[in-house]
Amino acid sequence: MAIVSPHPLYLLGLRFPRDLRVTVWEGALTLRNEVVSKRVARGESFVVPAFLRFACDVMPGAGRAAVFSLALEGDAGAPAKDGKRWSRELARLIFSAPQGKWTAVRLAALWQVTPYQARARLFAEGEALLSLVREQRLAHALHTAAQAQGGVARDIAQVAAEAGFASIPAFADACANVAGVQAGIFLRTVSVLRAAA
Repeated sequence: MAIVSPHPLYLLGLRFPRDLRVTVWEGALTLRNEVVSKRVARGESFVVPAFLRFACDVMPGAGRAAVFSLALEGDAGAPAKDGKRWSRELARLIFSAPQGKWTAVRLAALWQVTPYQARARLFAEGEALLSLVREQRLAHALHTAAQAQGGVARDIAQVAAEAGFASIPAFADACANVAGVQAGIFLRTVSVLRAAA
């Protein structure tokens, strides 16, 4: 399964709770963050470390659409090496159940602390509950689009609901503010089954 984009696509602010293998079947991608940039060409793959924020520039080939896949790898419970223990744990929980009601009260119950302490833990790691919820719901939507079977058509309301967004405008805002793309990209990208080269 893969995502097909006939036009250049620029995704910003992506972050996944586990290692993410990005494989390019056609065209090329450039994965980058504030420190490094990695070009991944046709037939190559690259693993983006868990919880690393990155951008992805998708470039179709001459006369061909870009085709790439996203696959989560690694242990979901691996210890944090970046000092973001609580943020990583929350990201994994949200990604695995994006439709859940993710509030400070729920988080406090899970961590057996007060809502104030739950928010303080995230704040100490440079994170905010609402931002992390939006980010991981959007990551889930993108990952789901890459996993869909055989080009099944889905409307934007279905994509938004499956990712846990309350409405199409909330989903559209998250797409624009988190990833820098219009929500319609999820309708233009077509999931297809590809045989490994």
